[in-house]
Amino acid sequence: MQINKVTAIFDDFRLKDVEETLIQHGVKGFTLHPVRGRGRYFDSYNDNHLVKHIQMEVYSRDDQAKDIAQLIIDAAHVNADSEGLVCIVPINDLLWIHDKRSATDSDFQLHR
Repeated sequence: MQINKVTAIFDDFRLKDVEETLIQHGVKGFTLHPVRGRGRYFDSYNDNHLVKHIQMEVYSRDDQAKDIAQLIIDAAHVNADSEGLVCIVPINDLLWIHDKRSATDSDFQLHR
């Protein structure tokens, strides 16, 4: 089985919509990090010009990664400049600590 990590950075005001969308489609888990950065848009009122966003990471089967990325894009999109980005990265292996095994297909179920 091929596993990918979908990483998205988007406006923290869109977090609730993104979470609800993923949960409705059967995504069981994701990790959130508050991040600050500078891209196309920057905070000109702040001395360091950094903007607050959320970084979300989702592990998925290879064949579901683009669908998950699109769900995030659709939920986070508000037609504003520099809303964020999403990337998909292949993972060599994903190991569960609780039962000391590699992840399998049955660990990831996306409702399309």
